[in-house]
Amino acid sequence: MSVLPLSSIKPSGSNVTRVVNSPVKLPIDTFPVERPLLKQRPRETKLSFDGRNASLPVFVAGDENRLVAFVCQSDTSMWSTGPLLLIGPEGSGKTTIALHLAARCSAEASLADDPSAVRYLSALDFAREYADAVAADDIPHLRRSIDKAAVLVIEDLHLIAGKTAAQDELTSRIDQRIQRGAPTILTSRRLPTETRAIRPQLASRAVIGLTIPLAYPQAESRLALLRELSLVRGVEISDEHLALLEAGLRTEVSVRSLDGAIKQIDLHCRMTQCGVDIAAVQSAINAAGELNDIDLGKITRTVAKIWGHRTRDLRSGSRKQSVVRARSLAMLLARRMTPCSLDKIGDYFGGRDHSTVLHAIRKTESLLESDADLSRIMHEAKEKLAA
Repeated sequence: MSVLPLSSIKPSGSNVTRVVNSPVKLPIDTFPVERPLLKQRPRETKLSFDGRNASLPVFVAGDENRLVAFVCQSDTSMWSTGPLLLIGPEGSGKTTIALHLAARCSAEASLADDPSAVRYLSALDFAREYADAVAADDIPHLRRSIDKAAVLVIEDLHLIAGKTAAQDELTSRIDQRIQRGAPTILTSRRLPTETRAIRPQLASRAVIGLTIPLAYPQAESRLALLRELSLVRGVEISDEHLALLEAGLRTEVSVRSLDGAIKQIDLHCRMTQCGVDIAAVQSAINAAGELNDIDLGKITRTVAKIWGHRTRDLRSGSRKQSVVRARSLAMLLARRMTPCSLDKIGDYFGGRDHSTVLHAIRKTESLLESDADLSRIMHEAKEKLAA
């Protein structure tokens, strides 16, 4: 991967006006993150933080997450009467925001010191607890524990897909909380209405309140996050080197990945026993590229599995409609997520020429604008490939 010369990098945040007609950009919004007391069970390790995983005391929001920042700093009454749904890709900050809002709600109810005020569950944990309650003939106990919580947080709603009985029970619990005006916070990678095997009743309850999308940080906020993470890690990095690092990373990366880049720089400096230089930054950029390598084979296997086809079907000459659509989607993902040329993509998918590939890609892009099912499959494939 080529390195940009330092002289060509213009650090973000300058007060100098560069283009007269450029749109006005609002400043980066940074606010402190609160966390509620939780009765945490051993398997809920997702909420555990140590020196290996940086836990920033602040949330950094640019234009991509302006709505999130506004809601988090506004009165909770604007959303607490109905379920609040946070949607976004893995690592976009859904858990952080959900717990921050839960902490604010419990504090406003003078329950900040009560570890039972906030009930935190992943959707899978809810399904397990429901199954255990059914087996023990003790469903009323589960219902009471959910209903009495001052704030309920259910995470990763998409993972309850296919668990019909658990979905029906969760729908009933949400209904009870809506009637009481008790705050409920849900998170999901995508809209429940666009998730396969999520029952319409649950999907409708999830979106009845406020829905807030979260996105990966973009240029200015990424730079601010890298600066914050370097401070947390105790790594001294100049603004020039931070700008170089930000410019070299992929467009869509999570805070966890940004933290990984800072750790890579720290490791390089410890190994070479020198300060942060271009070589250290380049090592982080290269490592990030290696960790996220996506090839044609991986894309084909992922799309084929989602669609229920065999990999060889997508690479064959089959004109079966579902195979053609799956193949075209794989071609689009290959074009967007790999450096492969149209010719190379066409050669991989059965020796097709570049014009055939281009036609398939353009047709798929057009279909994505109106076909909700295809759009859902596209998002699911991207999530699996990025995982």
